[in-house]
Amino acid sequence: MFVWAALAALGTFVIAAVAVGSVTGRLARSPRRSVYDLDEAVVFVSERLPDELTAELSYDDVRAVLGFHCDYLADKGVASAKTADEIGSGLVVVTDDEPLAYVLGRCEATSLDVSDAAVATILEVERGYYEAIGAIGPQVTGPDDPVAAGADGPSAAPTMTSTPAEPDETVQTDETATEGTE
Repeated sequence: MFVWAALAALGTFVIAAVAVGSVTGRLARSPRRSVYDLDEAVVFVSERLPDELTAELSYDDVRAVLGFHCDYLADKGVASAKTADEIGSGLVVVTDDEPLAYVLGRCEATSLDVSDAAVATILEVERGYYEAIGAIGPQVTGPDDPVAAGADGPSAAPTMTSTPAEPDETVQTDETATEGTE
C-alpha cells in the first residue's frame, strides 16, 4: 500500500514539474510584455505637458486622447487590453502621421474639444511613457516599405514596366493597364 502511495505522489510531482517547466520555458523565450497603465500614463503625460496646455486640458481630455491611441494600437494588432491575449509579433510599419490622424479623427467623431496641436503634443509626450515602461524597442533600420525593398510574392505591389506616362498615355503595370487621367 505504501508503495502505491509513493508512486502516486512521485507521478503527481513529475507531471507538475513538467507542466511548470514547459510554461516557464515558453515565457523565458517570449519577449517581456510592457504593461500600459492608462491611469499611470495620464499622470505621466499630464505632468510633462507644457504649461499653456495644462491650463487648457483636463485629465479627462488627456485620458480620452491616450485611450484613442490605445484603440489605434489595438486595431493594428500591437496591443491588447488583456495581458493573456496574443498580439502580433510581426513588423508593423505605419507612416509617422497615421496614429495622429486616427486620434484626430476619433476626437472629431466624439466631439472632444481638444486642438490638433494639443493632440500632437500629448502623443509626443506619451512616447516618453512608452520608453519608460520599455514598450519601445530599438529603431528598425532599412527601407520603410518592405515591398519597395524587393519583397517577392503575391502581396508585392505592382511595379512600373515603362517610363512614367504623360497625361492620356497608357501605363502598363505587372497586373493591369490603366489610362492616365491627370
